[in-house]
Amino acid sequence: MALIGCIGESSGKWQRLNAVEFDEAIEEIEDAYLLDTRTQAEWENDGHIVNATLIPHNEIDARASELPEDKDTTILLYCRSGNRSQTAAQTLLDLGYTDVRDLETGIVGWKDAGYPVLYGP
Repeated sequence: MALIGCIGESSGKWQRLNAVEFDEAIEEIEDAYLLDTRTQAEWENDGHIVNATLIPHNEIDARASELPEDKDTTILLYCRSGNRSQTAAQTLLDLGYTDVRDLETGIVGWKDAGYPVLYGP
């Protein structure tokens, strides 16, 4: 796992995981917070990972109260292809979260790897 992103003022980690590593993290980290950073339309039309919470990447600051109170909670996040989740990961670090991991291939790579998604609201 490569460590990516800024580790400046916050002591947080930002890791990019492939689909296998992301699935393992979902299975192994009991209290991980699974965050989908796409739009509502993408969530409904393109499917989402089971137990994910939708907060679009550009709304994370405004909706920070919906995130875990414990800044050490592992946050597993994804977007469509792995671009917006990088912006979201940096926002989470800026908010003080210390263990942020994003799906480098996004949900497109997740589905390509054969992992399931749910469709609908």
